[in-house]
Amino acid sequence: MQHRQHVVSYLKWVRAISVSLLKDWPQDKFAHQLQPTDNHPIWVMGHLASTDTWIGGLYGIKGTEVPESYSKLFGPGSKPSEKDAYPSASDVRATFERTRGALLAWLEEAPETVLDASIKEKTGGFADDGWDAMLKLAWHEGLHFGQVATIRKGLGLPPVMG
Repeated sequence: MQHRQHVVSYLKWVRAISVSLLKDWPQDKFAHQLQPTDNHPIWVMGHLASTDTWIGGLYGIKGTEVPESYSKLFGPGSKPSEKDAYPSASDVRATFERTRGALLAWLEEAPETVLDASIKEKTGGFADDGWDAMLKLAWHEGLHFGQVATIRKGLGLPPVMG
């Protein structure tokens, strides 16, 4: 498999698992926490959309923009809070899906020279280049949706894998 196809496939696979973890989620439980330190689904979706916005902004990717309020609600240093602090779960989910869709569409067409170029300084060391950034977005998503999986289990929802 070509490198680009592998990276795109990996991002899509991770997102499919994330979306499956949201299946049958009770509408009134998107801000549910088993412990006060848990990152609940609405925060995770907003945080991942904000991260897509950050990487998308480095490349000028249209469609990765989020509302200005997302920085305070979901950006670096933010912490999950009560559900009344957030836009609706459906609005956050639509943004979560839109930003990743725009990022993937760009990735499928972006010149390799752009993806190969260093972004280490621009990302404060988070990613060496565009390829690395895309793979780390997948890891980041898995990290946070692992937290959602724990809340899912705590709510008594059925597992989505195995």
